[in-house]
Amino acid sequence: MAFVLPETKSVKSVAILCHRHADADTYLSAYAISFILGKIMPDARVSIIIPDGMSMLTKKLAESFSHPPPEHREDYDLIIAVDIGHLELLGDWAEKLRSSSGVKVLIDHHPPQDHSPYDQALIDTSSSSAAELVYGVSKQLGVALEPKVAQALLVAILFDSQYLSIASPRTLRAVLDLVDVGANLDEARACLRSSPDYGEVIAKLKAAKRSRIYRAKSWVIAVSTVGSFQANVARSLTQLGADVALVVGEVDSEVKGSLRAHQRFQTETRIHLGTDIAEAISKGRGYGGGHPTAASFTLTSGDEASTLSRFLAMMGELLKEKPVEIT
Repeated sequence: MAFVLPETKSVKSVAILCHRHADADTYLSAYAISFILGKIMPDARVSIIIPDGMSMLTKKLAESFSHPPPEHREDYDLIIAVDIGHLELLGDWAEKLRSSSGVKVLIDHHPPQDHSPYDQALIDTSSSSAAELVYGVSKQLGVALEPKVAQALLVAILFDSQYLSIASPRTLRAVLDLVDVGANLDEARACLRSSPDYGEVIAKLKAAKRSRIYRAKSWVIAVSTVGSFQANVARSLTQLGADVALVVGEVDSEVKGSLRAHQRFQTETRIHLGTDIAEAISKGRGYGGGHPTAASFTLTSGDEASTLSRFLAMMGELLKEKPVEIT
């Protein structure tokens, strides 16, 4: 689907929305969109809105790819939501988006929600990242990227494509194009490396100690609980050898969960963690979604134990074999 901008002369204010606790893909994609709009709408004031702050990594990246503080207004002529997945991930901004009189656009690589408020949606679930879509928008609109903007998009693509491990041929072509513009692959890798955070290290070790291991057919399923860093902990369990992992934790009266799986698991089982697990497990009591091999959810009711039990039951249904605990 083509990206169609409203009449540029009528746009004086723009808000680019990132999701809560912004990660590298949503923030750097917003950073690049701001540059693109600056070339097309030089008179428009562009703000990047980040509900509930950034991840630690994104804060570090924002020092290198900085953007002026947002201009808070009652409404905006154009609102572009990028890499959102679910409206709930906008926090208080979800209602502002719904009630806005401006043109509302979504750029995303997550499955679309029903009854979304957007006037236009550029969605491609086969894309490895939102940044890949934003690069496509720059090409479509004929905006030549500067090396720093190309670098931002390259970092975002590496981040969300798991260092290109789930990259498609189209992703690789985009990476080569960005390198030709002036992006540096080694520097992009270095941007995503950081010294281990003490809290994250402890969370991983605690979760590993608490983990329970199941087997269904030939697949190894790991589950655990921890109060923070659920996504990184779930990833670490797959790095230890689990084919699929769920890590949950109770945070501020909510149950947050993160899922990770190897590509082989998804390819052979056709289980999509975002739609088959995260969306299903949160239906009617929260929100969730994501990608085939990486997803998350937030529940407003329930607890860790019941959530893990529900997940294992779902896996049994999908795999057509009840998971058996390995002791």
